[in-house]
Amino acid sequence: MNYKLEELIDIILSKSEQLEDELKTQSDLRDLTIKQLLCIQLIEKFHNPTLTELSKKLKITKPSVTAIIEKLEYKGYIKKVKSDTDRRSAHVHLTNKGEKAGRLHTEVHNQFAKLLTQNLVNSEKEILIVLLNKAVNSLQ
Repeated sequence: MNYKLEELIDIILSKSEQLEDELKTQSDLRDLTIKQLLCIQLIEKFHNPTLTELSKKLKITKPSVTAIIEKLEYKGYIKKVKSDTDRRSAHVHLTNKGEKAGRLHTEVHNQFAKLLTQNLVNSEKEILIVLLNKAVNSLQ
């Protein structure tokens, strides 16, 4: 069956959310929202960013980031560490629990990539990667 682009995007996003929910339910990370998982992923990717850096990367206000960080800190996923150079700012570090959550999020992406490409031969996968890179670059 051939789908329109909009339908394909809807199917891909729905399946991704479903897979993430299934893995969260099977783990002890049920208490995390998608936004919190994304925040954890960015903390891992950008190696202990400041709240301002997270705000820019998430494209949300600093008070919104602060609210997410406070919840993650309360739940034990992150800890804030005052900057050595500027005592007014803090860097966000993942705890062991936060690192586990980051690995889960990465595993979801890996499983989804495998699921999405399981019926493709290598040359088709390479074409898909080129096309998705073009599409993603237009979003940034």
